[in-house]
Amino acid sequence: MKGHQIQSKIISMEIEVLNAVRQRTLDQFTDGPSVKESRLFFLLLPFFDGKTWSADIESSAKTVSIVYAALHAHDQIREDAPIIKEQQLTVLAGDLYSGIYYQMLVNAENIAMVQHLASAIIQVSEKKTSFFEDEIRPIEEIEEAITIIETELLMSFYRFYGYTEYAPIAEQALLYIRYTDELKRLQSKNYTLFLRELNANLVHEIYTEHWLLEKLDSLHGRILASIADCSLDYELAQFLLHQITPHQHRAEQLTREG
Repeated sequence: MKGHQIQSKIISMEIEVLNAVRQRTLDQFTDGPSVKESRLFFLLLPFFDGKTWSADIESSAKTVSIVYAALHAHDQIREDAPIIKEQQLTVLAGDLYSGIYYQMLVNAENIAMVQHLASAIIQVSEKKTSFFEDEIRPIEEIEEAITIIETELLMSFYRFYGYTEYAPIAEQALLYIRYTDELKRLQSKNYTLFLRELNANLVHEIYTEHWLLEKLDSLHGRILASIADCSLDYELAQFLLHQITPHQHRAEQLTREG
């Protein structure tokens, strides 16, 4: 499949998801629904790679995308912010998206998928909440929490439909994207809850930056190995490397070392 065809399918899926959840008043006062291109890419990866892909699977992929939109809306709520109209509407937006995806699941009469997704949603929500707890955890626990937050919904979808061969590359790539974003935030002093906990654990942010750079280099190597293991065709592999996981951190690292 050509790169432009991959991009077209992702855009088509995004439009369908956004149309399913769009609400004029909420869009006026909030950022509106959002689903990352990388998440859509990995939801659709089995389709791009020529695996069996039915209307039921397509519907489930859209539902998972709407779950992502709901969780994203809730993530925009600042715990320390005053209760203003935008904050209240952001809460309502998350609730709206949640209601829509549960309705979609009920309409599909896919009870088994409902159970799988419900379990994944609980796990993701619990791990997100854990970053608000006033304690310094071992780095291994922090990593585990981030891995579940970034990948568990997708892994649930893969496990349910038998696409687990794509699990390693998807997990590695989604973590790569998350850590790339965290590195940019660290360098701009825009600290997330994850960065605050990592800084507390590693004592100084210079060690946090080093940790993130090492993690990105390790993930980069593993992504290349996983592409070979999955035997992805050239166009699909190139789209993944250049559109989904660009390696900007390498240039930054070489600049500092020079």
